[in-house]
Amino acid sequence: MKAVTVDEALHLWNEILETQHHRMESVAVSAAKGSVLAEDIVASTDVPAFHKSAMDGYALAYDPNCGEYIIDGIIGAGVVWDTPVTTGHAVRIMTGAPVPETCDTVIMQEQAQGSGEIGSRITIQGTQQKGSHIIPRGEECLAGTVVIPKGTEVTSAVQTILTGLGYIDVSVYAMPRILVLTSGHEVIEPGEPLTTGKIYNSNRMMICSLLDDLGFRRITHYHVSDAPDKLDSEIKRVLELSEQADIIISSGGVSVGMFDTMPLIYEKLGAKTLYERIQMRPGAASYGAVTPKGQLIFGLSGNPGAAFNGWHLLVVPTLRRYKGIKNWSTPVLNCVMDCDLSKRNAFDRYVQGKVIFGDGQPRFVANRHFNSSSMLGLYTVNALACIPQGVHEVHEGDIFKVYLLGFLPTIE
Repeated sequence: MKAVTVDEALHLWNEILETQHHRMESVAVSAAKGSVLAEDIVASTDVPAFHKSAMDGYALAYDPNCGEYIIDGIIGAGVVWDTPVTTGHAVRIMTGAPVPETCDTVIMQEQAQGSGEIGSRITIQGTQQKGSHIIPRGEECLAGTVVIPKGTEVTSAVQTILTGLGYIDVSVYAMPRILVLTSGHEVIEPGEPLTTGKIYNSNRMMICSLLDDLGFRRITHYHVSDAPDKLDSEIKRVLELSEQADIIISSGGVSVGMFDTMPLIYEKLGAKTLYERIQMRPGAASYGAVTPKGQLIFGLSGNPGAAFNGWHLLVVPTLRRYKGIKNWSTPVLNCVMDCDLSKRNAFDRYVQGKVIFGDGQPRFVANRHFNSSSMLGLYTVNALACIPQGVHEVHEGDIFKVYLLGFLPTIE
């Protein structure tokens, strides 16, 4: 099977997911972050549901010929004043409090002289305009308005709106169960002695943490040692764990090495291969497949830098599409390069770095190390610059397509 480009791989995944049927579930708003709305969110009332004061001040029926007003009472937020406020009278009102029906104007506290105590008088300063400083009922929307369409990812802002509309639970597309597999005899756990030839299992942390960033919480993980004497038992265990998984994501073991056992495991699962290699650097050692049960399989490189690229270019957009987000593709913009690069490109090269803003335009600064095994610079990465196949020299000021992975603070 020939290698495919990133765009071709995404097209293959999109074709697979076109026949996907989402299962829906009701979850608490507080636990919905990262999920995708399975229904339109409709306002059950006008928002706001009453005329309310935009300022601390005095509510009254404004009369341009009246300069003094007697204070009848004080209204705090949440308090309803149901006594008529007649001409020449006012009530002291706090920001957000309901404006009495007989009042048409709120005078800012700074524009009135007087103590504001009940029974005292205030004098209005300057020219006022009838209707000032009142937020009208329904200013944001009327009852029955679709406030947030289905297919929207639940963020902290969406949770805020849902709560403000009175939602306790919300209907979302059910989030999948994910099995994360790492592999390699050289991989050990933090806390174990780092002897020659061994590395710590950073890929498991990376993948599980990145899944959490996307809202995926139902995660199981397992390590395959690639040791020949453990192969049968490890395959058996993976097959058992896969029974409860909708998606399988692995790192390592998908290349052409003697001990790369992941393809054998996927064969045991009956997987139909979509691609076995991607025309990109780093991250060419990538694998995609679907099992007869409809499980998605993503095989990433065992090298952290390459796995990071494969994750963001292939896995993230597909998972966003999988969980029901309408606009699931990765944002791309043209960026001015802020550095010189020299590297032969047999395939498209995706350079890790960061987008910064200066002089009114985005600029891309490449990481000092961006090969397949690079790990320490990942914390600064918020973008991948695509250097097309055959372009071997990049100069400061050149413009290239850049994939935005997120916005991080500028780190110098």
